Amino acid sequence: MPDTNPYKLAYERERKARKKAEKFLDDRTRNLYDNIVQLQTTVRALEEAQEQLVQAEKMASLGQLAAGVAHEINNPIGFSLSNLTTLSEYVESFIKLDDIVISNIDALGDNALITQYKDLRKSEEIDFIKEDLKELLDDTIKGLDRVCAIVANLKKVTHAGELEMKACQINDIIEESIKVVWSELRYNMVVEKYLTPLPMVPCHSGEIHQVLINLFLNASHACNEEGLLIIKTYTKHIEDKQWVIIEVSDNGEGMPSDVRKKIFDPFFTTKAVGVGTGLGLSVSFRIIEKHHGTIKVASEEGIGTTFTIHLPLHEEFEAISP
Repeated sequence: MPDTNPYKLAYERERKARKKAEKFLDDRTRNLYDNIVQLQTTVRALEEAQEQLVQAEKMASLGQLAAGVAHEINNPIGFSLSNLTTLSEYVESFIKLDDIVISNIDALGDNALITQYKDLRKSEEIDFIKEDLKELLDDTIKGLDRVCAIVANLKKVTHAGELEMKACQINDIIEESIKVVWSELRYNMVVEKYLTPLPMVPCHSGEIHQVLINLFLNASHACNEEGLLIIKTYTKHIEDKQWVIIEVSDNGEGMPSDVRKKIFDPFFTTKAVGVGTGLGLSVSFRIIEKHHGTIKVASEEGIGTTFTIHLPLHEEFEAISP
């Protein structure tokens, strides 16, 4: 027969109610914890997305600014170079005139004008000026030509508004990127290039410029006076897919494993406060990821660092030769 003791029945009802309440509380607590974890994950994702949007906006603004500056610089450089070339031709005419006078001056006899001309040539060191003037003009014209080349490369690097990927020659992008940062590399880096002929690669050229420039500058900052920057390109077949490979190596100080694991994290930097933002490599990672590629790093302290970029080669571009 069932137990009819009212105290036992009341106790059993209370025990079941307590267990039910405890289970309800555990379920609610567990659900609340899951919701908190999910909310934290969502917040982190939103913060990361916001950081990327802010950085993308900054880079777009910097690109527009640099493109505008390049355009403004290009105009005065253009007419300065044209005027300097004309001036060089004018100077050459005066030098020819002086050569004729000097070659015939002894046959003109001796008078006050000739004496004055000889004295002036001697006091003003005209012979030295004639030798030095051509070299000065040539160097100045070469300097302006170099500025023109830098501006042209800067305009390519900062080209914005690419909605679709276009077929690009990676080796050309590498050469242009080196020219843009050469003023930084030339003092402490020897650059060795092993660029094999490549098919055209679908990409946003301005963004690939941005990645390479960042890698080149990082290599320079990691090296002392006798730095070595090695750049290699080649193709490789991996898992039934063709890839274009870019390797950027340096013989700098290298990185310990704990630093190597964090280098692609936003705002992580080993540089002094105010020197680096910690965004360069994280943005580079996102750019290569957007191109459906990969960027990896291998580094050893005291030996150097190598960044390896894989960019996929689409079938429709494989037949396009450089």
